Amino acid sequence: MKLSLPGLRATAPAPTPPRPYAGEELVCLLTDAGRLWIPATDGVMRPFLEERGTWEPEEGALLAQFFRPGLRFLDVGANVGYFSRLVAMSCPGAVIHAFEPHPLTSRVLELNAWESGADITAHAMALSAGDRLLTLSTAESNLGDTRSRAEDHGTMLAPAAPLDEVLPDAVFDLVKIDVQGFEPEALAGMAGMLLRSPGVVVVAEFMPVALRERGLDPVEVLKGYRDLGLKIRTQVAADVAELSPVEILRTCDTAGEIGQVNLVLTRR
Repeated sequence: MKLSLPGLRATAPAPTPPRPYAGEELVCLLTDAGRLWIPATDGVMRPFLEERGTWEPEEGALLAQFFRPGLRFLDVGANVGYFSRLVAMSCPGAVIHAFEPHPLTSRVLELNAWESGADITAHAMALSAGDRLLTLSTAESNLGDTRSRAEDHGTMLAPAAPLDEVLPDAVFDLVKIDVQGFEPEALAGMAGMLLRSPGVVVVAEFMPVALRERGLDPVEVLKGYRDLGLKIRTQVAADVAELSPVEILRTCDTAGEIGQVNLVLTRR
């Protein structure tokens, strides 16, 4: 027999706490996404957050155009969870899935997600077009620049699978993808979700130099997005414009050696 006490009601069980962390030094920063733990060795994101209290404000402003209560948000290449936390703070009732394969940052992501108390599910894996194991490499002092390598040896190994297999019935309203030139595979592996989500908006990084390093033609990558039934617009400063593939590449090239833009992809 169940006993009940006045003033008490049944509640959903609390999320299972992540495993304790022990490893290289972490620092806790106050940001516009709340308290955020980050590895002290990160020489790019950490100092920017320390100085400004925010990260990639132009992309944040772009994403914010689509914020609303109850947003269903997919964060691909979540790093330590800045954008997941930002969405959770800005969108009451948001449901968030965050994917990050790096062995260190994915652990910190889990802790940041749990501490927020928001509905953030952290996945320690990459999204791809097919099941496989990825060998990873990370740029020195920049944990956010993590890429897979076509080699059969390495010091970091992470699982990867299509979103349509990991979350086969998922529907999302907003997707952010920043995976250092592996955006085409991530998008190909979520074709089913895109069909189930007629109003979905995908904000995906487009970095021609990273694509070319993999032997991919950036123009063919853009064509592949259109073949998925996606309309392509490009963030240029504070505006979003329809540009031709040549114009998109020219915009990236004028931004320097590692020039990049954010694409806004919607279903046609």
